Amino acid sequence: MLCFHSTAGKPFIKVERDAAAIPAEVNWIDAFRPEPWEIDFLERNLGIEVPTLAQLSEIETSSRLYRDKDHLYLSSPAFYRIDGGAPHTTPLGFVLSKDILLTVRFKRLKGFDLIEGHALSQHRGAVGGIGAFVNLLGMIIDHTADELECVSGELDRVSQDIFGTEKLSDQPVRPIEEGPHMRGVLRKLGRHADLTGKINDVLLGMARMIPYVAASGEDYLGSDSRGKLKSLHRDVDSLNDYETRLTDKIQFLLDATLGLTNVEQNNIFRVLTVVSVVGIPPTLVASMYGMNFKNMPELEWTYGYAYGLALIALSALVPIIWFKWRGWW
Repeated sequence: MLCFHSTAGKPFIKVERDAAAIPAEVNWIDAFRPEPWEIDFLERNLGIEVPTLAQLSEIETSSRLYRDKDHLYLSSPAFYRIDGGAPHTTPLGFVLSKDILLTVRFKRLKGFDLIEGHALSQHRGAVGGIGAFVNLLGMIIDHTADELECVSGELDRVSQDIFGTEKLSDQPVRPIEEGPHMRGVLRKLGRHADLTGKINDVLLGMARMIPYVAASGEDYLGSDSRGKLKSLHRDVDSLNDYETRLTDKIQFLLDATLGLTNVEQNNIFRVLTVVSVVGIPPTLVASMYGMNFKNMPELEWTYGYAYGLALIALSALVPIIWFKWRGWW
Protein backbone atom coordinates (compact mmCIF):
# COMPACT_ATOMS: atom_id res chain seq x y z
CA MET A 1 0.00 0.00 0.00
CA LEU A 2 1.33 3.40 -0.98
CA CYS A 3 0.48 6.63 0.87
CA PHE A 4 1.55 9.99 -0.52
CA HIS A 5 2.10 12.90 1.85
CA SER A 6 3.14 16.51 1.83
CA THR A 7 4.62 17.91 5.02
CA ALA A 8 4.50 21.39 3.50
CA GLY A 9 0.79 21.36 2.62
CA LYS A 10 -2.09 18.93 2.97
CA PRO A 11 -0.98 15.68 4.61
CA PHE A 12 -2.61 13.21 2.21
CA ILE A 13 -2.41 13.36 -1.56
CA LYS A 14 -4.29 10.96 -3.80
CA VAL A 15 -2.28 9.47 -6.66
CA GLU A 16 -3.87 7.11 -9.16
CA ARG A 17 -2.36 3.74 -9.90
CA ASP A 18 -1.79 4.57 -13.54
CA ALA A 19 -0.40 8.07 -12.90
CA ALA A 20 2.44 8.98 -15.25
CA ALA A 21 4.33 10.90 -12.55
CA ILE A 22 4.28 11.68 -8.85
CA PRO A 23 2.80 15.11 -8.04
CA ALA A 24 5.42 17.76 -7.31
CA GLU A 25 3.95 18.60 -3.87
CA VAL A 26 4.61 15.07 -2.60
CA ASN A 27 7.76 14.90 -0.47
CA TRP A 28 7.09 11.67 1.47
CA ILE A 29 5.88 8.30 0.19
CA ASP A 30 5.12 5.57 2.70
CA ALA A 31 5.28 2.05 1.21
CA PHE A 32 3.62 -0.45 3.55
CA ARG A 33 4.11 -4.03 2.34
CA PRO A 34 4.46 -2.84 -1.26
CA GLU A 35 3.05 -5.11 -3.93
CA PRO A 36 4.97 -5.86 -7.14
CA TRP A 37 3.07 -3.28 -9.18
CA GLU A 38 3.72 -0.67 -6.49
CA ILE A 39 7.42 -1.46 -6.51
CA ASP A 40 7.45 -1.07 -10.30
CA PHE A 41 5.60 2.25 -9.96
CA LEU A 42 8.15 3.58 -7.46
CA GLU A 43 11.21 2.38 -9.33
CA ARG A 44 9.89 3.81 -12.60
CA ASN A 45 9.00 7.24 -11.19
CA LEU A 46 11.81 7.67 -8.68
CA GLY A 47 14.60 5.97 -10.60
CA ILE A 48 15.66 3.89 -7.61
CA GLU A 49 15.77 0.29 -6.46
CA VAL A 50 13.22 -0.29 -3.69
CA PRO A 51 14.94 -2.26 -0.89
CA THR A 52 13.50 -5.64 0.01
CA LEU A 53 12.84 -7.05 3.48
CA ALA A 54 15.98 -9.19 3.24
CA GLN A 55 18.12 -6.17 2.35
CA LEU A 56 16.66 -4.08 5.17
CA SER A 57 17.25 -6.92 7.68
CA GLU A 58 21.02 -7.03 7.14
CA ILE A 59 22.94 -5.88 10.19
CA GLU A 60 26.20 -4.65 8.63
CA THR A 61 26.57 -0.89 8.75
CA SER A 62 27.63 -0.85 5.10
CA SER A 63 24.31 -2.51 4.19
CA ARG A 64 22.21 -0.26 6.38
CA LEU A 65 23.80 3.05 5.42
CA TYR A 66 25.03 3.69 1.89
CA ARG A 67 24.68 6.14 -0.98
CA ASP A 68 23.76 5.39 -4.57
CA LYS A 69 24.09 8.42 -6.81
CA ASP A 70 21.79 11.11 -5.36
CA HIS A 71 19.91 8.80 -2.96
CA LEU A 72 20.77 7.77 0.58
CA TYR A 73 19.67 4.27 1.58
CA LEU A 74 19.09 3.98 5.30
CA SER A 75 17.78 1.22 7.55
CA SER A 76 17.00 1.09 11.25
CA PRO A 77 15.11 -1.28 13.55
CA ALA A 78 11.64 -0.25 14.72
CA PHE A 79 9.51 -1.89 17.40
CA TYR A 80 5.84 -2.76 17.21
CA ARG A 81 3.21 -4.68 19.14
CA ILE A 82 0.59 -7.15 17.94
CA ASP A 83 -2.76 -6.26 19.55
CA GLY A 84 -0.99 -4.76 22.56
CA GLY A 85 1.05 -7.90 23.17
CA ALA A 86 4.78 -8.45 23.43
CA PRO A 87 7.01 -6.01 21.52
CA HIS A 88 8.83 -7.11 18.37
CA THR A 89 11.34 -5.46 16.08
CA THR A 90 11.10 -5.00 12.34
CA PRO A 91 13.38 -3.25 9.84
CA LEU A 92 12.38 0.21 8.66
CA GLY A 93 13.89 1.48 5.43
CA PHE A 94 14.44 5.02 4.15
CA VAL A 95 15.39 6.13 0.66
CA LEU A 96 16.24 9.83 0.91
CA SER A 97 16.85 12.36 -1.82
CA LYS A 98 16.78 16.13 -1.96
CA ASP A 99 13.15 16.30 -3.08
CA ILE A 100 11.45 13.19 -1.75
CA LEU A 101 11.59 10.61 1.03
CA LEU A 102 10.49 7.00 0.61
CA THR A 103 9.86 4.82 3.68
CA VAL A 104 9.56 1.06 3.32
CA ARG A 105 8.05 -1.04 6.11
CA PHE A 106 6.45 -4.47 6.45
CA LYS A 107 4.71 -4.19 9.83
CA ARG A 108 2.14 -1.77 11.15
CA LEU A 109 3.92 0.69 13.42
CA LYS A 110 2.08 2.72 16.03
CA GLY A 111 4.38 5.67 15.44
CA PHE A 112 3.38 5.76 11.78
CA ASP A 113 -0.30 5.53 12.69
CA LEU A 114 0.14 8.63 14.83
CA ILE A 115 2.12 10.37 12.14
CA GLU A 116 -0.39 9.66 9.42
CA GLY A 117 -3.18 10.89 11.68
CA HIS A 118 -3.31 14.20 13.44
CA ALA A 119 0.42 14.49 14.14
CA LEU A 120 1.48 15.13 10.55
CA SER A 121 -0.91 18.04 10.12
CA GLN A 122 0.57 19.67 13.21
CA HIS A 123 4.12 19.59 11.80
CA ARG A 124 3.67 21.23 8.43
CA GLY A 125 6.17 23.50 6.81
CA ALA A 126 8.99 21.06 6.01
CA VAL A 127 9.77 20.93 2.30
CA GLY A 128 11.77 18.43 0.29
CA GLY A 129 12.88 14.97 1.21
CA ILE A 130 15.18 16.13 3.98
CA GLY A 131 12.36 18.16 5.53
CA ALA A 132 10.07 15.13 5.54
CA PHE A 133 12.90 12.99 6.94
CA VAL A 134 13.61 15.40 9.80
CA ASN A 135 9.92 15.69 10.72
CA LEU A 136 9.35 11.95 10.49
CA LEU A 137 12.43 11.16 12.53
CA GLY A 138 11.43 13.70 15.17
CA MET A 139 8.01 12.14 15.62
CA ILE A 140 9.48 8.62 15.79
CA ILE A 141 11.88 9.79 18.50
CA ASP A 142 8.98 11.44 20.35
CA HIS A 143 7.06 8.15 20.25
CA THR A 144 10.14 6.29 21.53
CA ALA A 145 10.46 8.79 24.38
CA ASP A 146 6.79 8.20 25.28
CA GLU A 147 7.43 4.45 25.44
CA LEU A 148 10.39 5.00 27.77
CA GLU A 149 8.25 7.22 30.00
CA CYS A 150 5.64 4.46 30.20
CA VAL A 151 8.33 1.95 31.16
CA SER A 152 9.59 4.33 33.85
CA GLY A 153 6.08 4.65 35.32
CA GLU A 154 5.61 0.87 35.28
CA LEU A 155 8.95 0.36 37.02
CA ASP A 156 7.90 2.79 39.75
CA ARG A 157 4.79 0.68 40.36
CA VAL A 158 6.87 -2.52 40.37
CA SER A 159 9.22 -0.92 42.89
CA GLN A 160 6.25 -0.16 45.13
CA ASP A 161 5.10 -3.78 44.81
CA ILE A 162 8.52 -5.08 45.82
CA PHE A 163 9.41 -2.73 48.66
CA GLY A 164 5.92 -1.65 49.79
CA THR A 165 6.81 2.02 49.63
CA GLU A 166 3.17 3.09 49.35
CA LYS A 167 2.11 1.41 52.60
CA LEU A 168 4.83 0.38 54.99
CA SER A 169 3.99 -2.62 57.15
CA ASP A 170 6.07 -4.80 59.44
CA GLN A 171 3.63 -7.70 59.28
CA PRO A 172 5.22 -10.76 57.66
CA VAL A 173 3.79 -11.99 54.37
CA ARG A 174 2.94 -15.66 54.09
CA PRO A 175 5.28 -17.40 51.61
CA ILE A 176 2.32 -19.09 49.90
CA GLU A 177 0.98 -15.61 49.12
CA GLU A 178 4.37 -14.06 48.37
CA GLY A 179 5.38 -16.71 45.83
CA PRO A 180 2.79 -15.93 43.10
CA HIS A 181 3.29 -12.21 43.71
CA MET A 182 7.05 -12.47 43.19
CA ARG A 183 6.57 -14.58 40.06
CA GLY A 184 4.29 -11.87 38.70
CA VAL A 185 6.91 -9.23 39.49
CA LEU A 186 9.59 -11.25 37.69
CA ARG A 187 7.38 -11.55 34.62
CA LYS A 188 6.79 -7.78 34.59
CA LEU A 189 10.49 -7.08 34.90
CA GLY A 190 11.22 -9.53 32.10
CA ARG A 191 8.71 -7.81 29.80
CA HIS A 192 10.13 -4.37 30.60
CA ALA A 193 13.69 -5.60 30.04
CA ASP A 194 12.67 -7.01 26.67
CA LEU A 195 11.01 -3.72 25.66
CA THR A 196 13.93 -1.54 26.76
CA GLY A 197 16.30 -3.83 24.87
CA LYS A 198 14.32 -3.34 21.68
CA ILE A 199 14.13 0.42 22.27
CA ASN A 200 17.90 0.39 22.66
CA ASP A 201 18.19 -1.23 19.22
CA VAL A 202 15.98 1.52 17.75
CA LEU A 203 18.00 4.29 19.38
CA LEU A 204 21.25 2.70 18.25
CA GLY A 205 19.97 2.67 14.67
CA MET A 206 18.93 6.33 14.94
CA ALA A 207 22.28 7.28 16.47
CA ARG A 208 24.08 5.78 13.47
CA MET A 209 21.68 7.13 10.87
CA ILE A 210 21.54 10.82 11.82
CA PRO A 211 25.31 11.55 11.63
CA TYR A 212 25.49 9.63 8.36
CA VAL A 213 22.76 11.78 6.82
CA ALA A 214 24.41 14.93 8.13
CA ALA A 215 27.72 13.94 6.51
CA SER A 216 26.59 12.23 3.29
CA GLY A 217 23.69 14.57 2.51
CA GLU A 218 25.64 17.72 3.13
CA ASP A 219 25.23 18.89 -0.48
CA TYR A 220 21.45 19.39 -0.08
CA LEU A 221 21.25 20.14 3.64
CA GLY A 222 20.34 23.67 4.60
CA SER A 223 21.45 25.33 7.82
CA ASP A 224 17.99 24.82 9.32
CA SER A 225 17.93 21.09 8.51
CA ARG A 226 21.48 20.68 9.76
CA GLY A 227 20.54 22.31 13.06
CA LYS A 228 17.48 20.09 13.43
CA LEU A 229 19.56 16.97 12.81
CA LYS A 230 21.99 18.05 15.52
CA SER A 231 19.07 18.58 17.87
CA LEU A 232 17.67 15.13 17.05
CA HIS A 233 21.09 13.61 17.66
CA ARG A 234 21.19 15.22 21.10
CA ASP A 235 17.70 13.88 21.80
CA VAL A 236 18.81 10.36 20.85
CA ASP A 237 21.87 10.64 23.10
CA SER A 238 19.74 11.77 26.04
CA LEU A 239 17.24 8.94 25.43
CA ASN A 240 20.13 6.47 25.30
CA ASP A 241 21.26 7.69 28.72
CA TYR A 242 17.68 7.46 30.01
CA GLU A 243 17.31 3.94 28.62
CA THR A 244 20.57 2.92 30.29
CA ARG A 245 19.29 4.22 33.62
CA LEU A 246 16.06 2.25 33.18
CA THR A 247 18.03 -0.88 32.34
CA ASP A 248 20.08 -0.43 35.51
CA LYS A 249 16.88 0.04 37.50
CA ILE A 250 15.40 -3.14 36.02
CA GLN A 251 18.53 -5.05 37.02
CA PHE A 252 18.38 -3.58 40.53
CA LEU A 253 14.71 -4.55 40.94
CA LEU A 254 15.44 -8.01 39.60
CA ASP A 255 18.29 -8.47 42.07
CA ALA A 256 16.07 -7.15 44.89
CA THR A 257 13.25 -9.56 43.99
CA LEU A 258 15.58 -12.54 43.87
CA GLY A 259 17.26 -11.37 47.10
CA LEU A 260 13.95 -11.15 48.97
CA THR A 261 12.99 -14.58 47.67
CA ASN A 262 16.31 -16.02 48.85
CA VAL A 263 15.90 -14.43 52.27
CA GLU A 264 12.46 -16.02 52.68
CA GLN A 265 13.76 -19.39 51.52
CA ASN A 266 16.70 -19.15 53.92
CA ASN A 267 14.30 -18.45 56.79
CA ILE A 268 12.30 -21.55 55.93
CA PHE A 269 15.40 -23.73 55.62
CA ARG A 270 16.69 -22.36 58.92
CA VAL A 271 13.52 -23.47 60.73
CA LEU A 272 13.60 -26.86 59.03
CA THR A 273 17.25 -27.27 59.97
CA VAL A 274 16.49 -26.53 63.64
CA VAL A 275 13.60 -29.01 63.62
CA SER A 276 15.70 -31.72 62.01
CA VAL A 277 18.61 -31.14 64.42
CA VAL A 278 16.26 -31.35 67.40
CA GLY A 279 15.04 -34.74 66.15
CA ILE A 280 18.51 -36.20 65.68
CA PRO A 281 19.36 -37.04 69.36
CA PRO A 282 16.10 -38.96 70.01
CA THR A 283 16.60 -40.83 66.76
CA LEU A 284 20.15 -41.69 67.79
CA VAL A 285 19.01 -43.04 71.16
CA ALA A 286 16.20 -45.04 69.58
CA SER A 287 18.57 -46.51 67.00
CA MET A 288 20.91 -47.69 69.79
CA TYR A 289 18.39 -49.22 72.21
CA GLY A 290 15.36 -49.84 70.01
CA MET A 291 12.20 -50.97 71.77
CA ASN A 292 13.61 -54.20 73.15
CA PHE A 293 13.10 -53.63 76.89
CA LYS A 294 11.62 -56.45 78.98
CA ASN A 295 9.11 -54.28 80.82
CA MET A 296 6.98 -52.59 78.12
CA PRO A 297 3.37 -52.06 79.26
CA GLU A 298 2.23 -51.32 75.70
CA LEU A 299 2.87 -54.96 74.76
CA GLU A 300 -0.06 -55.99 76.95
CA TRP A 301 -2.45 -53.31 75.68
CA THR A 302 -5.41 -54.53 73.72
CA TYR A 303 -5.30 -51.49 71.43
CA GLY A 304 -1.55 -50.96 71.58
CA TYR A 305 -1.11 -51.51 67.84
CA ALA A 306 -3.87 -49.02 67.00
CA TYR A 307 -2.33 -46.58 69.46
CA GLY A 308 1.01 -46.85 67.69
CA LEU A 309 -0.57 -46.29 64.29
CA ALA A 310 -2.40 -43.23 65.64
CA LEU A 311 0.86 -41.79 66.97
CA ILE A 312 2.52 -42.35 63.57
CA ALA A 313 -0.32 -40.59 61.77
CA LEU A 314 -0.35 -37.73 64.29
CA SER A 315 3.43 -37.25 64.00
CA ALA A 316 2.99 -36.85 60.23
CA LEU A 317 -0.12 -34.66 60.44
CA VAL A 318 1.22 -32.13 62.96
CA PRO A 319 4.14 -30.93 60.73
CA ILE A 320 1.76 -30.68 57.75
CA ILE A 321 -0.66 -28.50 59.73
CA TRP A 322 2.18 -26.39 61.07
CA PHE A 323 3.68 -25.83 57.59
CA LYS A 324 0.24 -24.89 56.27
CA TRP A 325 -0.31 -22.45 59.14
CA ARG A 326 3.06 -20.85 58.44
CA GLY A 327 2.08 -20.46 54.80
CA TRP A 328 4.98 -22.52 53.44
CA TRP A 329 2.75 -24.41 51.01
